[in-house]
Amino acid sequence: MNIEQVVRIAKNSDVLINATLPRFNIQLMKASLKSGAHYIDLASDDPDQQLKFHEAFKEGGLTGIICMGEDPGLSNLFARYAADQLTKVESIKIRDCESSIVKGMRSHLTPLFSKEVYFAELFESAYIYQNGRFKKLPPLSGYEEYEFPSPINRLPVYAVSHEEVFTLPKYIKGIKYVDFKLSIPKDVVQILKVLKVIGLLSKKKVKVDGQEVSPARVLYAVLPNPEELAGKVSGYAGIAVEVKGKKGRKHMKYTIYTMMSHEEAYEEFDTTATAYLTGTPPAALAIMLGEEEIKARGVYPPEYLSPTPILQNLAEYDIRIHSIVTEEAPIHL
Repeated sequence: MNIEQVVRIAKNSDVLINATLPRFNIQLMKASLKSGAHYIDLASDDPDQQLKFHEAFKEGGLTGIICMGEDPGLSNLFARYAADQLTKVESIKIRDCESSIVKGMRSHLTPLFSKEVYFAELFESAYIYQNGRFKKLPPLSGYEEYEFPSPINRLPVYAVSHEEVFTLPKYIKGIKYVDFKLSIPKDVVQILKVLKVIGLLSKKKVKVDGQEVSPARVLYAVLPNPEELAGKVSGYAGIAVEVKGKKGRKHMKYTIYTMMSHEEAYEEFDTTATAYLTGTPPAALAIMLGEEEIKARGVYPPEYLSPTPILQNLAEYDIRIHSIVTEEAPIHL
C-alpha cells in the first residue's frame, strides 16, 4: 500500500508484475505510473475501475495488462483466438477444471491458489452476460456436468464470479452470451455450505477466550498454503473455452484448451500445475513487453491483444494449447 516504497523498488525496471491480492491493484497501478514501469496483474475485483487508468498509461507511454493469469488470462486469449476464426461470435463459455487430490487430505477442500480469493469467488454472486445485460445468479448455482477433454473427462461445475464475463463483451463485439464455471467436487460444495451456515467463512471478528479473531482467518490458517502443496498433489489443472458462432453460413464451435498434470509440473518446475499455468503467462508477457514486442499503450485486458504471438510464446514454455473444431446446429439464446 506504500506507493513511494514500491516506486523506489520499481525504478529502472521494465515491468512491475502484481501477483498480490486484487485489493492492491489500484495502488500498484499508481506506483507503475510514477516509476515508469509497464504493469501486469493476474486478477481483478473491479476491471472497470482499472480500465479508467487507460489514458494515464497511454500518455505515459506505458502498457498495463490486467487479468493476465490462467483464468482470467489464458481464458481471455483463447476466447479472442477462437473469435478471430469466426465471422460472427454468439457465445463464450469458460470452464476451469481442477481434478486434484492432495495426499493426506480427506476432502478436496484445499485451494491451489489464494485461499482468500478462492472463498471470495465462491460466495459472491455469480454473473453471466446475456443479450446485452449482466444477470446476477446466486452463489454456487448453475450446476452442470461438463465433459472436459480426456483424461480429465466429466466434472461438476458451478457458476462463480469472474472477470472474463465483464471484459469479453467490451472487446469481442456481437457476443450474446458469456459465462464462467469452476469445477468444484460435490463434497466440497456441501462442506462450503455448512461452513457458511455456521459462520466460519465470516471475516467479522468474534471473541474467543478473550481474543478477537476472524473465523475466516482461522479457516485459512488450518488449510495448507498453496506453495506447500508442490509434490503432494495428483491430477490435472486446466481450462477449456468454448466459442460458438458463424463462419460464413456454417455454425461452428471452437473449443480451445490446455491442461497440465500436477505430477508433471512438480517434476519439471517444482510447483503445481495451477501455479505454473497462472504464473507463466504474466512472465511471458513481461518478456514481450521488455523486448517491445507488445507496442499497444494504455490499459487492456488480454483479449485486446493479438493472441497468436502470445500463444506461440507460451507453447515454448510448455503450455500446450489444443483446439477442437466442430460444426454445430444453430443455437438459440
